[in-house]
Amino acid sequence: MRRVLLRLMNVMGPARAEREAEREIEAHLALIKEDFQARGMTEAEAQRRARLSLGGLQQVKERHGDARTIVWLDDARRDAGYGIRVLRRNPIFALTATASLAIGIGATATIFGAANALLLRTAPGVSEPDRLVEITETNGSFGIHPMSYPNLLDVRDRATTLEGVFGYDLNLRPMSLRVQGDAGAEAIFGDVVTMNYFTVLGVRAAIGRVFGAEDSERLDASPIVVLSDRFWERRFAKNSSVVGQTLRLNDHAFTIVGVAASDFHGTTVGSPDVWVPAGETPFVDRGYDAREFGWGLAGARLKPGVSVGHAAAEMNALARALARDYPAENRGLTLGVSRSSPIPAGLRLLVAGFLTFLMMLVSVVLAIACANVAGVLLARAAARRREMAIRLAIGAGRGRLVRQLLVETMVLFAVACAAGLWLAHGMTALLLSTLPAFPIPVDVSLPLDGRVTAFTIGVSLVTSLLSGLAPALHASKANVVDALKDGVQGAAERLRARHGFVVGQVAFSVLLVVTAGLLVRALGRASSVDQGFDPHGVEAVTLDLTLGGYTRESGPLFVRDLVGRVRELPGVQAAAAAFAAPNDRLTGFSLSIPGRTSPRGESSVQAVGNIVTPGFFATTRIEIVAGRDFNSDDGSARPVVIVGESAARQFWPGARVQDVLGREIVWNPFIDRSGQTAPPHAAFAGTTLTVVGVARDLRSSDAGDVRPFVYIPFQQQYSPDVTLLARTVHGERVANDLRTLIARMNPNLPIVSDRTLEEQTGPVVVQLRVAAAIAASVGAVGLLLAGIGIYGVTAYAVARRAREIGIRVAVGARRADVMALVIGEAMSLVAVGAGAGLLLASGVGHLLGRFLYGVPPLDPLTFASSALLFIAVGLIACYVPVRRAMRISAMEALRCD
Repeated sequence: MRRVLLRLMNVMGPARAEREAEREIEAHLALIKEDFQARGMTEAEAQRRARLSLGGLQQVKERHGDARTIVWLDDARRDAGYGIRVLRRNPIFALTATASLAIGIGATATIFGAANALLLRTAPGVSEPDRLVEITETNGSFGIHPMSYPNLLDVRDRATTLEGVFGYDLNLRPMSLRVQGDAGAEAIFGDVVTMNYFTVLGVRAAIGRVFGAEDSERLDASPIVVLSDRFWERRFAKNSSVVGQTLRLNDHAFTIVGVAASDFHGTTVGSPDVWVPAGETPFVDRGYDAREFGWGLAGARLKPGVSVGHAAAEMNALARALARDYPAENRGLTLGVSRSSPIPAGLRLLVAGFLTFLMMLVSVVLAIACANVAGVLLARAAARRREMAIRLAIGAGRGRLVRQLLVETMVLFAVACAAGLWLAHGMTALLLSTLPAFPIPVDVSLPLDGRVTAFTIGVSLVTSLLSGLAPALHASKANVVDALKDGVQGAAERLRARHGFVVGQVAFSVLLVVTAGLLVRALGRASSVDQGFDPHGVEAVTLDLTLGGYTRESGPLFVRDLVGRVRELPGVQAAAAAFAAPNDRLTGFSLSIPGRTSPRGESSVQAVGNIVTPGFFATTRIEIVAGRDFNSDDGSARPVVIVGESAARQFWPGARVQDVLGREIVWNPFIDRSGQTAPPHAAFAGTTLTVVGVARDLRSSDAGDVRPFVYIPFQQQYSPDVTLLARTVHGERVANDLRTLIARMNPNLPIVSDRTLEEQTGPVVVQLRVAAAIAASVGAVGLLLAGIGIYGVTAYAVARRAREIGIRVAVGARRADVMALVIGEAMSLVAVGAGAGLLLASGVGHLLGRFLYGVPPLDPLTFASSALLFIAVGLIACYVPVRRAMRISAMEALRCD
């Protein structure tokens, strides 16, 4: 090890090693000279004989250096220094190549940074993150399947491979916050967690303490709360005296016991303002202690030395035991174990698929940049043929030349890697700016940590080898005699190779441009598609009536009064309330149709729908194609329902729309195994509903598909989750007026969120927006690089064929003939590359089919415009080389030759 370290030191400090070598050689010469003088030789003769016996001094120094250093590493150092000097002599090439590579490397680093932050990293602020895992209920399908609280306790008590099992709520909950001295309440978001949450995670407190063993898990035994650092700063200006203060959450008193460490924001992308214990009354759900009710997510810490596979095997056994002990509630229960990450296990595959698509897009840009650099390196290899021939003539091996040229290319990529990491910071900010505003606080920071840096360096190393290998092999095959005679042998082969790189650039650029065109067209279609309602000029304010203390008896009266007052506001054309906006979340219904069964023999059908007040259809402009809207008497009279057109066709096949009026539907109790249930309606189960209207179908804001809808009057089925809708006359915002009105009616009822219906988009639209923005950006970069590649190969071809062009001019060729010669050669490359790119794009278009909102995968407008765009780019890139070719005269060409 000492010898290796000394050799590394000599590589890093060659000057010192050379000085030591010179002193040692001089000492050897002196000893040999003294020996010869002792034999009777004169000093001059002894000096001469000593030099002869030692050999050539320079050769001795080289052998001495090889023995005291790592040869290949020292050669790489020398080659790197030479490569830096070569780049300094060609600043334009160095700048353009570095810029193009930096863009590709930076974009790749940005997308990998997103994947790293969302899928590979554990939540920051926890101790020993490598031992944290997530325990999930799985059933072989996508989505999140929350675990019931009793099952979580059983897993915690029975597991032997885990040090601790904690639980936290599936979603961040809106909470009504009141602090002593405040005039009204404000809405915050909290996470309901088990008492051992912070202990298992190893999260420290910035001030005070977190939940611990001294706190009881019994119902209402520990009304305490822990604040997040961000909320502590925003709401209390980081006042340390906040510990011990009392605040009211949902009109219940809670004592602040501490503030979590500043780097901890929760275990998912959701960033709660506060954490409260699971056993407190305001947050105990219906069915909280029921084994069939999905409560939340579970996490755990592995015991030292226990692998994920070992823990997964134990969870499989526990699942079988729980299914055997509680067969009615846990039939088919399976438990999985995976590494903890900010994205829950049920959604990781979907997120990973989307990020993989984005990575493929930016990787194409990097491939185009590498092809561009490889083409330029091939052209530079032609200029360095004489240099390579001289090196071969004096004894350098071909492998040594290839290694030198590869190191030079790696120097270029190293500079581009550093620039790419710097660009990645800005690209990350741009990526985050494409995301819409979220209804809950989230932490979507994408830090460029050591893993991202290592990935970027690895990508740069691999791409440098791939880009530099072909030019290096071509340059090292120089024929010594021909090269020293300034011959042209091998030039045609290099030109063909460079043509291949340009064709590849054009093909990949066409692929990017077509993909971007399809996504942008799909995004425009998604924005303009007829969803079955008119979202323009509609304000949507979300409320949780439980935060204001409303019950099943007082809530409907408040909603009726609120809607009436909103209709009286200046500029408001129509107003209504609903469980959800038309393009927002939907609730599930289980229904029975008297007298018929489904094709599979089932007596019930599953539908989605909404709970609405009278005026909902006028406010959203959903057309009622038959029958009537709800009225104020529907709550006290017979139960009624309005169905969508597709629901009418499904429930009563063959019946006309008018014939559906008066038909009956039976409301069934509906409890979903995952816990994603409709608002409580057990008392409504078994009720017969009469159809009083048929509404136009809605199209999903995500996929544009038609889904069966059912509408229930708010007077019949109360829901504490309310979205207040107000349509204005000229589309102006009335959010402030609505806030003022609600605060005047009940100061303790905070607004959870407010936005317009146009601002509400589904997750698929969000993905489409991000993908379209990235595809458009990288498509523009690819187009620019393709243009540079076409210009480079055309300019090189003109310079190489200057003598031929001069002769053509001398024998009578016209300028138009010269122009056709140059443009024809360049555009042939564009045609071949564009054809290959369009074929690739057709395959990608079919893969993206479900995201294109009816835009055909082989959209003629997108494909034709992309082809015309590249024809224009090719002609523009040929402009300067064509002008240069047209100025060549016969005398100048022959004299230059």
